[in-house]
Amino acid sequence: MATQDRREQDRARRKRDILLSARSVFADNGFHRATVDQIAQRAEVAKGTIYLYFENKEAILAELVLQALAELHEQLKAANEARSLLHPDGRLRTMAEAYLAFSQRSPDHFRLLTVFDGGHLGADLSPARREAILDASNQTLDIVTQAIADGMALDIYAVGDARQTAAILWAGLSGTLSLMAHPIRRTMLGLDPSNFYHATMELLLRGLVHRDETLSESEKEKMA
Repeated sequence: MATQDRREQDRARRKRDILLSARSVFADNGFHRATVDQIAQRAEVAKGTIYLYFENKEAILAELVLQALAELHEQLKAANEARSLLHPDGRLRTMAEAYLAFSQRSPDHFRLLTVFDGGHLGADLSPARREAILDASNQTLDIVTQAIADGMALDIYAVGDARQTAAILWAGLSGTLSLMAHPIRRTMLGLDPSNFYHATMELLLRGLVHRDETLSESEKEKMA
């Protein structure tokens, strides 16, 4: 193996180790309390080595958010394509189930997206990283938007803006998952997290359809 290739592989491996360590530190301590020193210690590298790859802690978080968005995008895309011939409600339900599964299988990634959505990326983040996150977020939201737009074209959904509606669905389901992740809130509401999530999903989906639309049982089965 050429020396240059070996160096590139070593650099990629070290960056991967830093990101894995940062993901663990953020999960254990929260983004605000976590420090670059803690990340370096867990990655078993000098603090200065971190800055060879990332300009600050926000840049590390941004990279992890991009990884989380890529994973979520692939899962939503697969769910949508697997049910592409279904009534739009069926596609949205399938994608909502994929989002629930993502939050359960990759809780660290879900929490990273929650941190990002909470506005905890500071002003020190470079324009290039901001643009990359915006582009990845848009690609993910586009999948949901298209299903809603298809429902509008079929005159099933009575909404004015497909993208805004997709954002509302995302916000509603994300808020439900975040709420039920808190043990005190879970106890206060006395609800099973999965049941609460599905109840929220059904309420949101019912808000999309025409008020005078009455579905038969056979039609509901086609939508499921």
